[in-house]
Amino acid sequence: MATASSLGVGSGLDLNSLLTKLMASERLPVTAIETKISAASTKISFYGKLKIALATLQTAANTLATPSKLAAFTATTSDSTIATATTASNASPGTYAVNVTQLAVAQKSFSTLFASATSFGQGSLDFTVNGTPQSISLTDKASYTINDIRAKINTANIGVTAAVISGTGGERLVLSGTSEGSAGAFSLAVTSGDANLNLLVPFDTDVALASTTAQNAIFSVDGVASTSSTNTLSTAVNGLTLTLVKAGTASITVKSDTSKVVASAQAFVDGYNAVNTLIKANSGYDKTTKTAGPLNAESTIRTIQGLLNTARTTTPTALSSATYKTLAELGISASTTADGSLSFDSSKLTSAIGISFADVQTTLGAFGTAFYNTLTNVLATSGTNATTGAIQNRLNGLNSSISLYNDNKAALELRIAAVEKRYRAQFTALDRTVGSMQTTSSYLSQQLARLG
Repeated sequence: MATASSLGVGSGLDLNSLLTKLMASERLPVTAIETKISAASTKISFYGKLKIALATLQTAANTLATPSKLAAFTATTSDSTIATATTASNASPGTYAVNVTQLAVAQKSFSTLFASATSFGQGSLDFTVNGTPQSISLTDKASYTINDIRAKINTANIGVTAAVISGTGGERLVLSGTSEGSAGAFSLAVTSGDANLNLLVPFDTDVALASTTAQNAIFSVDGVASTSSTNTLSTAVNGLTLTLVKAGTASITVKSDTSKVVASAQAFVDGYNAVNTLIKANSGYDKTTKTAGPLNAESTIRTIQGLLNTARTTTPTALSSATYKTLAELGISASTTADGSLSFDSSKLTSAIGISFADVQTTLGAFGTAFYNTLTNVLATSGTNATTGAIQNRLNGLNSSISLYNDNKAALELRIAAVEKRYRAQFTALDRTVGSMQTTSSYLSQQLARLG
């Protein structure tokens, strides 16, 4: 039986080459499907890149929409060893005189000095923390070391922590309140028949020890006196968080900081332009080479472009009575190159901030919200219309197409295999028939020659 490599041996005809050409023709539909699969896969890849670019723009829009992320004030201090400050978006420019009389301090108390390896008997440690009784039982074994007692206190989580400090004269149990200020004050009593355990109280008042009494911070801002249980003050001045460092006086100056707003606006423009550039670079048609970009003629792309343009040019309802109703008034406008990109005039934005940061914040916030909501819909993982989940819907469609293409390709491969088998059988039969006829012809020629 003839094989692929021996077709034509019997007849001398180039049947193998003929079969190859016939099968190449049969495979044209498969090649066409493979081209479609490749094109769909390329589209999927670019939609993935577009999702990343849109997510970056969404983050930038969210910054504009969130006042706390757009805080435009800085606070400086005349003496950072006395007090420091940070600002929130609702801070007010000005200079504030801070006078610190005393800091909030957590209580720290020392036990008497015990010889190393001192053994303590059973009993209970009866703490009172901020007026609340807290008892720790020492009854689970016959005796305890000072480190056993330390572990018991720390495990109890009662608002007091314990440590053991060892020195040349022995060991001390050191108790510290977990909260600054008077709310963290504590006392200790011992209920026990063990002499050593009873020696844990009263606390040692040796002035050489670093004992501290729980106390609140005492301070004033612009002469207004106040107290605080902590040294971090978030309500003393609207929009400021003060941190008291030590007793003394310092002035805190709050000024407008345009750099953060300008940087946020620039990030938004950069994010928008990155999306625009990606779409433009991959959706055009080259008349010279007659080739289209992977996103060419994609209705989803046109939808996204339309949504972004609408978000940019439509004045949000919240700005109906605002001072600035367009992004262009704040320096963000369509580029003069007319390629769909944005240009940014930072000096225009800075000037507007100097007139009224609140007005600038309102307008940027409204447009930031509009873009954020638009992109949230576009980037949704599911949706029932052209805008909600637009990219995911398109990706689902492309993946379904690829699955269908692969099914069709598999069916074609089966049909082509059957056609090749039929051709091969026919060519093999032809090869044998022609070969047989050639043999008969040769024989007859020889016989005729002998007769002559």
